[in-house]
Amino acid sequence: MHTKHLSLKHSANCFLNSLFREFNDFFYDTESSSFVINLKDEGMLVIPVEYVSLVGRHSYPGHFYYRKNKDSEACELNFTEAVVVLLDHLSSIYKTSPEQVSIFLDRITGSVHNIEAAIALRETDLIALYKNATIDFKDAEQALIVGHTFHPHPKNRDEFSEEDYKKYSPEAAGDFNLHWFMVHSEITHKMASKSFDHTEWNKEIFLKENSDSEAFKEFTTEGFIPFPVHPWQKNILLKMPLIKEYMAEGLIVDLGASEYVEEKWYPTSSLRTIYNETSPYMLKFSLSVRLTNSLRHMLPVEVVRGLQVVDVFSTPNGQTFLKSYPDFNVLFEPAFMALIDRDKKIINETIISLRLNPFINHSSQKLVLATLTQDNPLEGMSLIGGQIQRASERNSKSMEVNAKTWFAKFLEVAVKPLMMAQANYGILLGAHQQNLILEIKDNMPKASYFRDCHGTGYSKIGFELFSKEVKLMTIENGNILDETNGNALFAYYLVINTVFNTISTIAKDAGIAEEQLMAMFREELFNWRASGVKDSSCFDYLLDNPKLLQKGNFLCSFVNMNENTTDNPLGIYNAFPNPIYEINL
Repeated sequence: MHTKHLSLKHSANCFLNSLFREFNDFFYDTESSSFVINLKDEGMLVIPVEYVSLVGRHSYPGHFYYRKNKDSEACELNFTEAVVVLLDHLSSIYKTSPEQVSIFLDRITGSVHNIEAAIALRETDLIALYKNATIDFKDAEQALIVGHTFHPHPKNRDEFSEEDYKKYSPEAAGDFNLHWFMVHSEITHKMASKSFDHTEWNKEIFLKENSDSEAFKEFTTEGFIPFPVHPWQKNILLKMPLIKEYMAEGLIVDLGASEYVEEKWYPTSSLRTIYNETSPYMLKFSLSVRLTNSLRHMLPVEVVRGLQVVDVFSTPNGQTFLKSYPDFNVLFEPAFMALIDRDKKIINETIISLRLNPFINHSSQKLVLATLTQDNPLEGMSLIGGQIQRASERNSKSMEVNAKTWFAKFLEVAVKPLMMAQANYGILLGAHQQNLILEIKDNMPKASYFRDCHGTGYSKIGFELFSKEVKLMTIENGNILDETNGNALFAYYLVINTVFNTISTIAKDAGIAEEQLMAMFREELFNWRASGVKDSSCFDYLLDNPKLLQKGNFLCSFVNMNENTTDNPLGIYNAFPNPIYEINL
């Protein structure tokens, strides 16, 4: 297996598809089945296309050609050479500096290298994974080899060394023990939702992983509490001047790694959230690593939003919603802790968020959607395609029939609850592919799980419905959104990122037109809207608008923007043709 070839092909798909979602100055040449970009000085870049997608998830053979003009001889370029030509062209359009171009190119190169390394490390695992009828939660989390299908450098890790990558990256099947500090309560901030009873969760995890020694009892009687630390982030924290001061003053004691070696933690597909097969909790850490568009530090407002979600779904209205959709579940994040500085402000680099873990003993067939829709890293059918194929072998129905059934069940158990949460309860859950887990039974979606509550927002209806009962829900938190912003952000994550990618995956593997599945989705949107909802504005936006807004991952990365700290989140969004609207023309 030529890992370099595979890495370059996957990287080219992600890079080019993110570009062509934002950059329109190109055309499709039917004679050569290629996208053609006329360059700023002279000549043209010709990019052959294997598969043209309605939703923009095209496939490319990985060949690139430069022509001086239409009739001149083609000069073949490799991926890196083609990227350099493209960036030279694009830098004059987007007015990027040489430094920005250099950083961007380094990140692209780093991502290509990491995908190649992951394929080489995991080839045997991947062969088994794509053959197996049964897959567990951890294996699916650690099989997202390619990453974001619309990002120019989906697997870059700016700050990771080769050793770090192998130990701490999910796609390298990393595993490790937790590191522990004992910290004095005067320099800690702990907070939990009002309905969460396990406020000593940090002690619970510590005692499970370390012996109940006299030393531990002595620490706790003196006002210290156990503080879990990601072993990679530990090295960042120990270099911070304030942390050094706290340690010199005896306010932090470094205990080292957990005693029990068998209590391994595994990085999930998000990298900074870790999973232990025997723990009732997952842990999400601030990590000083740039992934895709942002440095992965959590912010205080984000972790408070996680607590909000717990309290929202604990209200009578929240409970009514959950009972109405018994196949839809939320992985709640009911508590967090962090160190604070001398002014009692949270140190963002130290934030730890607690996530409830329902996948302890029954993790089989609980699979993150991003891995299900991922192009097979070794080429061949996706995991969804494999599920549909097995269904066809079992029930003797055609791939097309089973593909439509699979998609219909996916819409019912995953998409409808999220759309109705927005339309009837004003809850905007940021359900991109990596935030949705599907439970598969008999090769079909049976239930769904939403995670990563930190990005949750609320419309005016949601604020009016919940704010009196949920004291943490305030305008000041910044997640009460007006109709325009709320619908654009919510629809990007759930529809453009999640539903459209699912459509393209099923259509390609089942050999049916994306238009058929898009028409099914459009019909369901009409039916859901017609059922009578409090707020039809998001349905209206999706069904009646000729254009939708999508996140500009390419430009955001090209100009080296940190998405998490930008003042205007919609500033990196751009309009592109709405395939839901166009399907009816």
